Amino acid sequence: MSDSQGPWEPSARVAQLLFVDFDGTAADPDDVISEGLDGGYQERSEALKEVLRDPDEDPAGRFLACAALTRWADAVGYEAVVQAARSPESAAWRGASYDRLHGQDDTFGVLADAVGDSADMVEERGTADERLKAAEALLLVADRVQFDRHISALLRRELVTLLLPAIKTAVERGIARLAEEQPSYDLGLQLALMTAAAHPVDTTWALDAARRLLAVKPGERAVTELQDAIPETRET
Repeated sequence: MSDSQGPWEPSARVAQLLFVDFDGTAADPDDVISEGLDGGYQERSEALKEVLRDPDEDPAGRFLACAALTRWADAVGYEAVVQAARSPESAAWRGASYDRLHGQDDTFGVLADAVGDSADMVEERGTADERLKAAEALLLVADRVQFDRHISALLRRELVTLLLPAIKTAVERGIARLAEEQPSYDLGLQLALMTAAAHPVDTTWALDAARRLLAVKPGERAVTELQDAIPETRET
């Protein structure tokens, strides 16, 4: 998980749940979350749900709890993602994580990774439908918040096939936005990645969308992605 800006110290319970591994040794939250996939999640999930639901808990701690539960394919984690996506600008934990390269909030990118990567747990947890809803909710705000390349975690073929309408909606809105303004993050790249992922599923729409995206000057990274994935756009 990316470093948050400025010094931050977790509360005592968050430290115990996500900064101490299952052998009792100090550890990074990413490592604790990864180790929890082997079954350890069962002993920490309920306490993390309490953290997530506690309005008095530090927002960064709640964000880490959400990321952990989501990666563990917990229905409560997925629902928290859906709720955050309904009003991303007012999500309590915005700013809890920043990417190192651009200095932009990447909390939704972290959640995208958690939702996408949790595919390996949904059968065990019985939460495939909840994961799908969380992925859809995130895709539908991909024209509004930064994901950068993290959006690719939501563009696995099975998700693209099932969630193509959401991808199309976000891309169409994003193209319209780029025609009017250039956000502080690389929206063009996100739209290009979604369009490229849709190409094998709906070739006609993706080619048309790619050409319209190129027309609004989406940026060098976006152009490269589109031309690599959709060769016909090299003539545009």
